[in-house]
Amino acid sequence: MGLTKKSRRVLDLLMFSGRDALTLAANPKSLIYGTVGWSTNRNAYRHIDALRDKSYVALDKKSKSGEWVVRVTREGRKKALDEIDPESSWNQDWDGKWISFSFDLPQAARKERQHLRKWLKKRRFGRLQGSLWISHREYAGWTKEIESEDIDPRSLLFQAVIPVGRQTSHEYVEKAWPFKEINKRYSEHVKYLERGASNPEKMNNSWFEEESNLWKAAFELDPFLPNEILPKGYQGRESWNLRKKVFSRWATTHLKSEK
Repeated sequence: MGLTKKSRRVLDLLMFSGRDALTLAANPKSLIYGTVGWSTNRNAYRHIDALRDKSYVALDKKSKSGEWVVRVTREGRKKALDEIDPESSWNQDWDGKWISFSFDLPQAARKERQHLRKWLKKRRFGRLQGSLWISHREYAGWTKEIESEDIDPRSLLFQAVIPVGRQTSHEYVEKAWPFKEINKRYSEHVKYLERGASNPEKMNNSWFEEESNLWKAAFELDPFLPNEILPKGYQGRESWNLRKKVFSRWATTHLKSEK
């Protein structure tokens, strides 16, 4: 099940602000309330409690001050980032091997094909041609995952491959993923962040909602390849780093205003 907009906002603020935790003051006019979209203390605390029940955040209640200190957990990070850690993905040691995936399903099996393509998108496979897809990630029990979609595993084939002859891994990347569109989306996100960076006081609920939509549009397409095979001009890292910088500036402004 996906995250609601408010839940994603809370986790993003915790992850990207550069703070170990955020403190929710017992004050509905607190800057973070308007940023997330909460209207009352009760609404905010009930929402945080629900995130804690799902193990997405850890919570420390200060009885004397009435404040809640909220920290994102490992499970919360995984959920917010769709189990992708961009920095670890970029910096991973890669052995030059690809996992190729092909399938043989009749055209009439529309439901199975739809489920399979949805799974391939979730696992960020790139499509080389027809029913041939590739991933730079190590095989991780994917056959069992696909079986859970009621697809006959005998119609699937996973193989470890290394490009030979004139084919190179960079050519695989160029064919398999739409990096022109990915970079276009990251560029739009960066431009939006740059406008917000100049005026963090105006980073309210609507600002964060638009920012989240732009980030998600690029993030969902990006396979997060290791550095050695990233195409020239890739803008994902710039977008990621600027997002952290802008969110951190927002948090600094927030903390000052609360004192």
